Amino acid sequence: MSTNQEQEQERPFNPLAVMNREELDVQIATAKKFPRSITAFKRLAEEMATIDEETAASMFYILPRAGKRIEGPSVRLAEIVGSAWGNVRYDGRVTEIQDKVVVGQGTCLDLERNTGARIESRRRITKRSGERYDDDMIAVTANAAISIALRTAIFKIVPFAYVKPIYEKCKEVSLGK
Repeated sequence: MSTNQEQEQERPFNPLAVMNREELDVQIATAKKFPRSITAFKRLAEEMATIDEETAASMFYILPRAGKRIEGPSVRLAEIVGSAWGNVRYDGRVTEIQDKVVVGQGTCLDLERNTGARIESRRRITKRSGERYDDDMIAVTANAAISIALRTAIFKIVPFAYVKPIYEKCKEVSLGK
């Protein structure tokens, strides 16, 4: 008996893994049958992201840091981009809560192009004094870690060259232009 056959016999049957594999195979076949249109993606993503000033303003963030402004696309824009891009699966979750950090993970899989990204984001869960956050603040920080990881994973799969014009349009619309 070969080593692979021995390993397969040692592994217990996992019906959930079989179902997930079959589900993924169907999704890949469907993605190949109905390929995305870049033109349709651009139109749909821009429509959704700029539907009104409030929505457009949620598509980016501006944070003051050390006397400077850090600016970038938000997880809300990443979610719209993932939705409009089509033929992708994406998700986020907490993978670990340690004494001082929480680890969020974001995954994005392009079913049509057979590419994927899995990103981890670590966020501190202690105050400057070293005291650990309370449970509510840990939950808020965990959600932030997931959002950062998910946003990064989606933007690793969808080329930002397609996203940048939408991002810039969101900034204009948020200002009432």
